Amino acid sequence: MNKHSITITSITCHGTSESGHDEVYLICQSDAGLPIRIPASINTNHPMEKGDTWSINQTLNYDYEVLVTLWDEDLSYDPNLATYLQSIDFAAGTLGLGSGVIQLTNRNGANYSVSYNLLK
Repeated sequence: MNKHSITITSITCHGTSESGHDEVYLICQSDAGLPIRIPASINTNHPMEKGDTWSINQTLNYDYEVLVTLWDEDLSYDPNLATYLQSIDFAAGTLGLGSGVIQLTNRNGANYSVSYNLLK
């Protein structure tokens, strides 16, 4: 049984890595285990432009840490060509219980905030 649980509640776009919109998807990995893709299907993403909010409500269980990485899927037929946007590592004991928001930016202009709720 996992000691900790966090729910990624939403992602808000404050700026994209390219003109127009980013085709966003997440890769989440708990305790270096198998990665979870959100949305789950290959070649699916969530188009986001400045001002958009994506409601996710995905709960992740972990003992030590969970890594959440945002990707931009420009060419849906080849996931190896996705563009890394940014990531956050939720490590056990580094956040207090309850909700919070973490701002993520990169040099390409991507600016996203990840809202979460630490459950235990």
